[in-house]
Amino acid sequence: MHREGKICMKLRLHKAIPALLSALALLATLPQAQANIAPRSDSAELIGKIKPRLSSQIKSSKYGIGFECLDRKMYDPAPYYDIAASLGVKHARCQTGWARTETKKGEYDFKWLDDVVDNLRARGIQPWFNVGYGNPLYMSPLKNKYAVGHVPLYYGEECLQAWKNYARALAEHFKGRVFEYEIWNEPNINTFWRDQEKDPAKYVELIELTAREIKAVDPNAKIGAALAGTTGKYLTDMFKKGAGRTLDFISIHPYRIVPERGYENMVRSIEKEIAASGAKTRVRQGEAGFPYNIPETCWVAKTTWHKGSEDIQAKWMLRHFLLDFTSGVDLSSYFMITDFSPAYALGKGAQVDTFAWGVTENGGNFRQRKVCQAMRNFLAVFDDSVKPLPSDAAISFNHPRKAAVSRIPELAAQSAIKMFERNGLPMCVYYLPEDLQLQSGALENVSLAFNVTDFKKPVLIDFMDGGVYLLKNGAKNIPIADYPLMVAEFDAVADLIEQK
Repeated sequence: MHREGKICMKLRLHKAIPALLSALALLATLPQAQANIAPRSDSAELIGKIKPRLSSQIKSSKYGIGFECLDRKMYDPAPYYDIAASLGVKHARCQTGWARTETKKGEYDFKWLDDVVDNLRARGIQPWFNVGYGNPLYMSPLKNKYAVGHVPLYYGEECLQAWKNYARALAEHFKGRVFEYEIWNEPNINTFWRDQEKDPAKYVELIELTAREIKAVDPNAKIGAALAGTTGKYLTDMFKKGAGRTLDFISIHPYRIVPERGYENMVRSIEKEIAASGAKTRVRQGEAGFPYNIPETCWVAKTTWHKGSEDIQAKWMLRHFLLDFTSGVDLSSYFMITDFSPAYALGKGAQVDTFAWGVTENGGNFRQRKVCQAMRNFLAVFDDSVKPLPSDAAISFNHPRKAAVSRIPELAAQSAIKMFERNGLPMCVYYLPEDLQLQSGALENVSLAFNVTDFKKPVLIDFMDGGVYLLKNGAKNIPIADYPLMVAEFDAVADLIEQK
């Protein structure tokens, strides 16, 4: 290695070691959640807990957390870096903020964004950028002070050139630290494409002219797009207009009450549209979550009948992270690291967001919700060493003989059973994909049967609290819940268990 390379490595280690020690200290003080399942003592014995792993201790995975809204000074990110590292995430979506960076024409202050990028990278988390929104220096009139949703295509040549200059300066400044640039956010809804009717052709135009500036200084940069909800005809029209010429990835934002509902079909449909265009664009889940609190003013309340809870939020995350693993998306990002500020208004300027999306509270106490511990447990297991296997498992409910009972739960559970391997050994994840608002309790009458796989020493893992149980009678008479549980060969996960 050249002398300059050694010096750079020493500098990076010098910055990373304090971050590692800080995150380790946080991990040691985390409260323990109560068990969410209680297997019968004659069927299972608690032998330990899943050991959380810091982001820096995980080589690679597809999972990330959202550090969105810093472009609008939503919160001070400093207290959240160690929390993010303790979750075991490997990626962080960050919004870059033209309006926050260029407050005087032609002058760029990237210090705030440098702090975010460098602190995340020092903890083993790779940032990726969402590039937007507008800038009041070049736009008038506006609905909000950060020009959220205001598009530079519609404000004249000076504005458009300033946007190009900003995109080039951004890529030049972060070359070597950031490698992916997602252009704009959710242009297929009026909240974030304000100035004229949403138009896929104009979005493709914005992507292409912005990508040219980024690649002029960083030819290896990857370019992405981001769409809200069900992409439908908008995405089809994008690729008809040539989006595939530029896009390395396209992010979807699947906010769904029941996460499984139509999700894999949507991913396959998008992949089919991409393939038909001849493009090589990858699909990723770039933003999705479930709020802990859902007031009546929240747009989510239009499709829910429950006000939300920490249990629902944590279980929703587990189910969606599992879906993203099995659906084949290249990245999965949970929205978001903390709550919106109570004073924040959406891009359209009218609605105040008082609902709580964060994995932590935003308000000075930084309290972590149950979703944090569930995420630690899941991500400690599901890194890139885990590989999907063809499903060779069947699930059955041990109904009393000749009982007249509904078989719908059994049928539903069969659709949510997946096989994996780690260290060459089998693992099986299963659950009941019930609407989480029902808050169904665990059932104790389930057995798993494996057609070709032989489990010699199976253990049951509860991702909510991390409990690991040795199964005394194989995978029989075990619980099933409305969130993923895992039966694994002990040696597949032995290195991840802190035994009693």
